[in-house]
Amino acid sequence: MTNIYNYFYNQFNNNTINQSYLIGNIDLESIADDLEKIFSEFFFKKKVTLNYNDIYVIKPENNNISKEKIKDLIFNLKTTSQFNNIKIYIIDECEKLNDYSCNSLLKLLEEPQNNIYAFLITKNMDSIKTTIISRCQKIFISSDFTKNIFDDKIEQIGNNIMKIIEKPSINIIAQNYDLYSLIENKNELQQVLNYLLFKYDILLNDTIKDSYLNNKINTDNNIKKISNIMIILNDNINRLNGNLNKNLSIDRFIIELWRCNNENSWSWI
Repeated sequence: MTNIYNYFYNQFNNNTINQSYLIGNIDLESIADDLEKIFSEFFFKKKVTLNYNDIYVIKPENNNISKEKIKDLIFNLKTTSQFNNIKIYIIDECEKLNDYSCNSLLKLLEEPQNNIYAFLITKNMDSIKTTIISRCQKIFISSDFTKNIFDDKIEQIGNNIMKIIEKPSINIIAQNYDLYSLIENKNELQQVLNYLLFKYDILLNDTIKDSYLNNKINTDNNIKKISNIMIILNDNINRLNGNLNKNLSIDRFIIELWRCNNENSWSWI
């Protein structure tokens, strides 16, 4: 069971269920069991599977999600619900929406009908159009890491960065010039970012658990803060496969951390 169930447990109990979700860094197969449990408990209030009549699953064909598929979805969403007037649609690998299908989907997202819920799933958040991103509640599922893959140097650098991030003013990270010399190359930078992702994974799990077990609604801001940081970490890990050199990659990471301190638009689990 991934942490996505805990996330929706918390949302349901706080009455903050959204109508449109964008779930990143995962595919449908990996969270199918979780979604069935979530839909059963928090939406339909009865046992359902992804094959249920009021759940529509769209997947790409020939590496593409066509406009016709979205038009068929729109037609189906207008039909009468089988139970409790609720309908859910899932678009797996939504980064494969073409321009035409994307524009058709935007109409659904811009004016969502009551009791219709969207779940867009992607392994590549960077490929999603900003018009889609801005209309969804964003959820990021962390990659799985085990501590023993990190050596002492990587852990030390990562722990120092984490201490800086957790200080009241995140801007101080830009003054830590040793960061550029301590990290020797892009491979080491990627290991450091992966280690930070691992550490924040643990931190968020503890925060979510504390939130729903002890009914602490005031932890939402902490969850959002961690969400932003984890999205930035994952994005920068993915970008390291590009042509940016090590120092420019560190620059970009610092700039995005600074922006993260002023924005609260992402959720992470």
